[in-house]
Amino acid sequence: MLSVNLSQGTSLAGWVAAFCLLVSATAGSLWFRFPHARFKHEPSDKPISDSARSASRGVRLHQVHPEKNEAETDVDIIAIHGLDTDSDTWTWKDPKDRKNKDRWVDWLRPGMLPETVDRVRIFTCDWPAALFQPSDMVQKTIEEYALLLLNGIQRELLVPNDARGESRPILFIASCLGGIVLIRALIAANDKSSSYYDLRSAIRGIVFLATPFRGTSFEDVAAWAEPGLKAQASIRGREVSHLLENVKGSTFDLEKLVRKFTDMCRDRDHPCLVFTFYEKGKTSLPLKIFPWLPIWLRQEKQLVNESSATLDIVLEPLPLDRPHVLTNKFDSSACADYKRVAGKIQEFVTKIREGTLSVQADGWIREICYSKDRLKIERLSGDLLPMERCYINLAIVEEPRRKAGYAEEGSEQDAAPRTSHFSLAARLKVETPEKNMQVELSSLFDPRKDSNGQMIQPRRILIRGSAGVGKTTLCKKMVHDFIHCGTWKGLFDRVLWVPLRRLKGWSAALYNLEELFSHEYFAQHKPRTLAKELRRAVESGRTLFILDGLDEIFQLLDDNNQKSDFLQHLLNQSSVIITTRPHVSLPVRVRPPDLELETIGFYPNQVKDYLGATFTNPNSDKVEEVQTYLEAHELIQGLVRIPIQLDALCYTWESFGDRPKPQTMTAMYKAIEESLWEKDIVRMEKRTPGQIRYARRPEIIKLIKDEAHILECLAFMGMYNDIIDFQPEHRDAICVQLKYAETDLFLDGILGRLSFLRTSDSSLKNHDRNYHFLHLTFQEYFAARYFVRQWKVKEPLNSLQLSGGNCNNIEPATFLQ
Repeated sequence: MLSVNLSQGTSLAGWVAAFCLLVSATAGSLWFRFPHARFKHEPSDKPISDSARSASRGVRLHQVHPEKNEAETDVDIIAIHGLDTDSDTWTWKDPKDRKNKDRWVDWLRPGMLPETVDRVRIFTCDWPAALFQPSDMVQKTIEEYALLLLNGIQRELLVPNDARGESRPILFIASCLGGIVLIRALIAANDKSSSYYDLRSAIRGIVFLATPFRGTSFEDVAAWAEPGLKAQASIRGREVSHLLENVKGSTFDLEKLVRKFTDMCRDRDHPCLVFTFYEKGKTSLPLKIFPWLPIWLRQEKQLVNESSATLDIVLEPLPLDRPHVLTNKFDSSACADYKRVAGKIQEFVTKIREGTLSVQADGWIREICYSKDRLKIERLSGDLLPMERCYINLAIVEEPRRKAGYAEEGSEQDAAPRTSHFSLAARLKVETPEKNMQVELSSLFDPRKDSNGQMIQPRRILIRGSAGVGKTTLCKKMVHDFIHCGTWKGLFDRVLWVPLRRLKGWSAALYNLEELFSHEYFAQHKPRTLAKELRRAVESGRTLFILDGLDEIFQLLDDNNQKSDFLQHLLNQSSVIITTRPHVSLPVRVRPPDLELETIGFYPNQVKDYLGATFTNPNSDKVEEVQTYLEAHELIQGLVRIPIQLDALCYTWESFGDRPKPQTMTAMYKAIEESLWEKDIVRMEKRTPGQIRYARRPEIIKLIKDEAHILECLAFMGMYNDIIDFQPEHRDAICVQLKYAETDLFLDGILGRLSFLRTSDSSLKNHDRNYHFLHLTFQEYFAARYFVRQWKVKEPLNSLQLSGGNCNNIEPATFLQ
């Protein structure tokens, strides 16, 4: 029998406790006899009996929005309930008419949160949170609940968001104890060796609703309340959940957990946005168990006060003017507390879409620098074709001298090549290689045997290719396939394509990766936070550099200065593809490649495919005409396997008409030149399309005499001074040298309208642009024309005094000697 010493100074709370202990044995029967009484003063989320049935269920996600059109969504929101509830906890029910479903309001469903936050999927997450657990099973620990939560969410939700393999970013809304289980789950997953690390990486934010990071006021009544709960559980043949221990008071383990979670949220690679709301309303725990208690015995207080419900990293937490049980339910979108919570969720979704600095840097490069327009191939006609239609399936073969087709020099086991080394096809590198020598682009980094028969996994690859064979196009294709097809996604987080030509005129106070990134990708970003963050991300690995055109900056590597040192550092990256013309070798201080390849242009069947993609009129027989012409001209047939030459043939085919077709590439280049000049004459408004259609070659030459002279001088002076990318200061010198600045012929206005030139950045104004010939072979062609013209008229060569070079007033014969 329970005795109470009345002589001692017993407080009112003590008397209440004693009284409650006396009646705890009968509490269970009262609970079942008067279930409706539990909702008389402060309704709970659901009858406990319903929650108890969830104990045997696992973690389940239920999508509440949208029902269709998921393709337009890009962020997932998951709402996790607390102890002794389920997903019905998010529904507000009118306390005066709880059974009237027409008056129920679920703020996660259309009409409320989806109207505030667009383009999101919203889920509720049910987990086995029943207060009463089966007595015939060993109870789970909170760590086991955390792992179950991870497993259930990953199983049902985590799927790649696109071809790049990225998962959707996730924002959690965590109510009460659900927040503690969630942060335990995240700490367990915050290890790269964890099978749930991808899920952890996808989590970008959490909004906590009255989560007890430092316990609840249940600690004040636990001494008398627990016996009552145990009595109820015993009557049901169950046990009180051990999860109740996590809501009593602050413990060393709970404080340690909170510190780890705080550190995790500050992770540079995968930071997590966090915000906390705390309740201002009071809750009567005695009333929960004894619904018939009079007001003066209810002991109302905050269940989770501000101190417990806030984190140190949240500097300005917000209150909710409601009791604990209502912190996760709102009756309308006009509710002030709803506006606070939904507004914070909207703010987090916006920040998640913006991403971390590294995500912003990668996104800027992917969306702006590598946009589909910039990755299109510009044909000689000026038309732009997407990668899917043009220059597809470029063939790559391993360096012949390293394979069976070509044995090492001096070997007694030399294998006879398939064709003579002196054949045109061999010299142009357009032979069709043996099947075992072909390398698919997607398998470039697959393990393979080296020249010594040892298995290697190549990471440093050198690709050689003759002029016009499509090395730069190949670079564009690699970038395109990485972004849009997921190629090499398992190996690299990003691909950085650097056209080395752009670095010839680049100058900086310091030469390093951050300066390079600022110059190449983020020139419009001030301050340079994105360049700095990208440099940090590159240093952590999983970045592939594509360095295009080593032959165009090769001479810079011989200099003894900071820029030369940096360029060699760039070439020494651990994961890199370097393209170059065949005559260039890597400098001694640059690490040798793991694999050497060469581009060989189109295969015969790809030539036919290209013709079909160019001449798309189904009523035209041009494809058959060109095919017949190529079959009759073996020389041209070999030449047009070089993409630039095939494009030239296709572009000029219309102009041939009934005239004899060109039999040599010299004649072909003259035909190309004439066709492009006809286009440019119209563009410069010297003649109309109708007039130029009947112009003869002497008339065309007369119309473009000055422009042609500029191109010839530009080309020759560039070749002599080793200039490929013509910058504004180069053009200023040309204006002075050739005295064009004093005429009506403005150089910047001319160059931007000539089909023979391209600019690296068309978004700049004309006078700020750099120009280069559409291919180096065209610069060589116009340079040769200048030399021959000066030779014929017996006039000296004039050149700019750039980079220490000077051949002014030198006779062509003397210069050639």
